[in-house]
Amino acid sequence: MTTETLKIKRLKGEIVRVCRRLDFLGFVPATDGNVSARSGRGWLLITPSMLPKGSLSTRQILEVDLEGRVLSGQGRPSSEIKMHLEVYRHRPEVGAVIHAHPPAATAFAACRLPLDIPILPEAVVMLGPVPLAKYATPSTEEVPRSIAHLLRKYNAILLANHGVLTYGKTLPEALERMERTEHLARVILIARLLGGAKSLKRAQRAALEKLFS
Repeated sequence: MTTETLKIKRLKGEIVRVCRRLDFLGFVPATDGNVSARSGRGWLLITPSMLPKGSLSTRQILEVDLEGRVLSGQGRPSSEIKMHLEVYRHRPEVGAVIHAHPPAATAFAACRLPLDIPILPEAVVMLGPVPLAKYATPSTEEVPRSIAHLLRKYNAILLANHGVLTYGKTLPEALERMERTEHLARVILIARLLGGAKSLKRAQRAALEKLFS
């Protein structure tokens, strides 16, 4: 087994572990969600369409080129591959993309409310504001068009009436941003029941950014 082949095998295993984590958290019910990562060959590894993410095996992870054509593996790539490809085109440093439906964050997306209130230090520093992309019919060209103008500035996006998109240099970073997005949504929701969260002031946010820069 070559070094390159071994790297691909390990990356497929990492995708499967991320999928199981998403399933454990309740972020990918039924066959929802999709995960991709750049392969060492300059192409992409991506989850297949219409299969439960919690029970995927490494054999089911597909390798596709940057046009979405399957290079190895059986089945069809995720129907949201156009969205993944759009992220990689706009963010060359991104190595992994996750789309999921975490309940609280997806509820904000359904209500068409962004998660842009700076209330948690960790979210301010590690995530940033999470904007709302306008509604687009899933699996169509409308989806990449709806997020294109947001990709360079943000690391997570709410998809109106759909779900959440996160990305990062690595799969763990993209997963962390997905978990932080859902946590932020839950905190904002509960805070509203208690009368509303108090936003961090500009000077407080600047101090955080300086501390963690």
